[in-house]
Amino acid sequence: RIRVCMLQRFGYSKPTRGMGRLRLASRCMALLVAVHRTQGLATTTFSESFSGAAADGLRLRVLSWNVAAVNNNPFEYWITHPKSEYKQLMESVERFISQPGEEDVMVHEVFTDEMFQRLMERMRSAELEGIDVVEKLWSSTYRTRRIVTEFLRDPVIGKKRLASMPDRVTNTIQLMQGRTYRPSVVNCYVGELGSLEVWFSKWLSFFFEENVDLDHSGSKKVYTLLQKIRKKKYPAISEEEEAASIPLQLMMQGIFDAILMRLMLRTDVSTSWEDLRREICDSLNSKKNELIKGILQETYKDADVLFLQEAGNELLTLLREKYTDAFHIAVPRSFSNERAQNSIILLRRSIFAEPTEVEVPADGWDPGDLLLLRCQVHQGPEIALASFHGDTNGLLTVPMLSKVWRHVPVSRLVFGLDANTHEKKVDGKAHVLDFEETYRGLGLQACWGDVKPKLYTTFNARTYLQPQLNKAAKSNELEEKGDRNPKDFVLFTKHFKVGDVIRDNTGEGRYVEDMVFPTLQFPSDHALVAVDL
Repeated sequence: RIRVCMLQRFGYSKPTRGMGRLRLASRCMALLVAVHRTQGLATTTFSESFSGAAADGLRLRVLSWNVAAVNNNPFEYWITHPKSEYKQLMESVERFISQPGEEDVMVHEVFTDEMFQRLMERMRSAELEGIDVVEKLWSSTYRTRRIVTEFLRDPVIGKKRLASMPDRVTNTIQLMQGRTYRPSVVNCYVGELGSLEVWFSKWLSFFFEENVDLDHSGSKKVYTLLQKIRKKKYPAISEEEEAASIPLQLMMQGIFDAILMRLMLRTDVSTSWEDLRREICDSLNSKKNELIKGILQETYKDADVLFLQEAGNELLTLLREKYTDAFHIAVPRSFSNERAQNSIILLRRSIFAEPTEVEVPADGWDPGDLLLLRCQVHQGPEIALASFHGDTNGLLTVPMLSKVWRHVPVSRLVFGLDANTHEKKVDGKAHVLDFEETYRGLGLQACWGDVKPKLYTTFNARTYLQPQLNKAAKSNELEEKGDRNPKDFVLFTKHFKVGDVIRDNTGEGRYVEDMVFPTLQFPSDHALVAVDL
């Protein structure tokens, strides 16, 4: 009764019998987190004294968190959202794509011949190579395809990267000052998209009239950012398509965006979809870094060491503004501005002297993925600290750990990492028990004690509102098809005892089982792990 009253008090409809305990619990949790955050009730997560067995020496309160690079598509992953309109929208999209029926019309009924000719005129004026091939492919291959079964769900288009590649390049463009967005359903475009005609005029203007400056090298038109898709890397593409791949990407991106616009203009889609998009973009894109900073400063204000992964330039700037007086902020020499997915470490100045980076030659991982530090404790021992995140399948984690161990300059080590390990043993993916065997063989321990494969630190799943439909999960398939795995660890040498260990997917020092995340209050798809050492 209390839960029902709370939901009604804050504007939610009374839960029905079929609402389900999981959905009700998720709404209640989202509400409680929001109330705590707005009322300033968040308290520190760490206890006043060491929470483990009696121990002498230095106490370190540490956390490790893959804050996750900003996701440019607000609808790509299922999130826990307090409004029923969100679930209605995503299920409507799901029905349209899985069972389109009579609405599976031909491409030219959505991306019309008139639209195609307007695009051709722009491409001719730009003197793009291969537009005759594009005109031929439009007439012979794509014009009469069905928009869902023969376009959106065509696996060959995905293998050729004809729609996903231009989306990656133009979805959200990081400028020297701010960002610009392609007029599209699947990003945080700030204007109203309106009708198909209004959208397409804005779309053409974006590609062929807007000037962008990415690196002080001078302004250029957006279409010039597209690169040829090489057959050597993507064998599914033909030599003819490779030669014409820049104008072909423009056509395919236009068709893809037009279909999504058509979908959103359907009568059973909530008219508030643009409001939902703005709300999600605020939490998970434009205000994401502020939310992260808020969680760190409120719930984890007593942490002594912060291992962060996938940190970008904007977050680093915020952290330097707020933490520099009390913390050393260490970034790798190989810090990547372009990828914005760097591992960084914050160390409390009252405990540590200025740290120095230990160089570990990269062996498959990207610049900025790994940071290893040598740190001197004031009136105490030297300690090595490391932060890392690697490839999605976790195949680099074991060789990385072995290589880092050979380069650790002192006997004590604390290592916060997103290991990208998986619960189930599957070819091509790192298994969590194999990882445990590796770090134990090196003499390291983990915050979890004996690994429990079902102690998850991720739970996310793709929706149908993104280009890779083969990875999409229906609303009743989140556990089956989602990424629900034990990925995040704090490792340490025998010199340390472990006290309390906390998983957090709310930003309030607690973990809600069976809840997909991110949420509007917790903007990452990885749980935060806090450990008292």
